[in-house]
Amino acid sequence: MKTEDFSSCCAGTTFANKMALASPFSSLEHAIMVARDIWSRKLNVRSWLEALSGRSCSNEYLETANEATVQELHEWGSRYEEKFGYVFVTFVAGRISAEILAELKMHFNNSHGVELEIASKEELKYIERAIRELLSNKSVQTTDEGDVSVEYSGEIVTDTLDGADTDSEDDLDAISSGGYDISMDVELNRVPEEDNETLNTQHREDAIHAAKRVSI
Repeated sequence: MKTEDFSSCCAGTTFANKMALASPFSSLEHAIMVARDIWSRKLNVRSWLEALSGRSCSNEYLETANEATVQELHEWGSRYEEKFGYVFVTFVAGRISAEILAELKMHFNNSHGVELEIASKEELKYIERAIRELLSNKSVQTTDEGDVSVEYSGEIVTDTLDGADTDSEDDLDAISSGGYDISMDVELNRVPEEDNETLNTQHREDAIHAAKRVSI
């Protein structure tokens, strides 16, 4: 499969490239497992923000919303995007607008590090759904067991951003000030698995701070 196939599943170019390189897959579940592994362990902060920034707001829940709720959703959604640099990401299938609005308001008070971790898990749900739809519209490419990459041979991975690249000492209060070269603060090209030490929340937020200012 090609990078273009997976670009329809995720706005992150690195994710799409890695999925294409990992194909073909022995089954749909194998493809989902690879996607989880890549998203949680093979991407850096810059790649997560690229994917989240490229997501458009889902309007599935607006069909049941009254005018006042729609207005509040737009207002709070704009405030959220201004603060975090990407649209509010939550898996909305089967949920009502009032529930989404309440969640949006609650999430607005989160720190940048906490919110990125939550948003990434919600984004992965959309990615998995898109991959299922993609492969249901294509004949799943099969391969002999011996041809499956050792890196993607069945290891179960957790959906967490613990260990994200974090080396900045910037003040988190200035997170939305915007506008300078990320390389001055932190190397965002290191992937989580290159650092075996579990990083604390403060350090993780520092990396989000530096990366977000570049993504705006």
